Amino acid sequence: MAQWADTSTTNQIEASSWDVELEDFDPNYDPSYDLEANCPMCRTHTAASPDHALATQLEQKYPATYAERRVEEEVDRGSRIGQNGVEGIMILIGNKHRLVRGSEDANQHDWTFFVRTSRPDLVEEVRVELHPTFRPPRVVLRRAPYEVRRLGWGFFTLEAEIILKAPYTWIVDNSGTTQRGLELTWTLNFTDRGRQGRVRAKVKKLGEERGRRLRTRAVPAPAPDDEDEEEDDDYESIDDDLSQDEEEDISEFVETPRRR
Repeated sequence: MAQWADTSTTNQIEASSWDVELEDFDPNYDPSYDLEANCPMCRTHTAASPDHALATQLEQKYPATYAERRVEEEVDRGSRIGQNGVEGIMILIGNKHRLVRGSEDANQHDWTFFVRTSRPDLVEEVRVELHPTFRPPRVVLRRAPYEVRRLGWGFFTLEAEIILKAPYTWIVDNSGTTQRGLELTWTLNFTDRGRQGRVRAKVKKLGEERGRRLRTRAVPAPAPDDEDEEEDDDYESIDDDLSQDEEEDISEFVETPRRR
């Protein structure tokens, strides 16, 4: 069975053929069963396929190990919450392509860049950076499907940042570092219908281990001083009507009085 990293892996996204139907995205799909990679010895591009007969024999021989691994795979896919509240998400990133025939020197490429996730309910928005020659060069997508379609002549590398809804964050390294945005890059591929890559990522819901979150107490305003009235006008007034979201981002530490 496939082994996956414990953090969000975004390096060396390998392009592959259309082995996943984007319209019927299945979070239980295991991309390792259609893995395309280079041989570490001869660097030849090759494809891997599962040996179902051998897998059945090994499962019968090691039922406990397979049961443990099955739980791990459910965590990776996001269908089960793992240790310390870690959840898995699978991401598809790539582009669809269609050649638009013109004169010999005027062929154009109709391409659609896309980002798909197995947990679209956790995504707040996807920020896409295009080539500076496109207008606008920066697009923010707040609803699925997260796609950008353009017509052009050449290929370039796009940057996409997937922002999660609070209180979810991406786990970006083995030390447990988290951040709301996960940055990915993709170079447009104009081969046939296009290409796509796959990323196994990890997210975590913050706040579960921190316990109750504290709110800020309202501090009474100081009494006005007639002598400083002119100076007070130079300062910007503070809006006391904080929104609920703003209040959630502010914490207060209250020291417990010592017993005598």
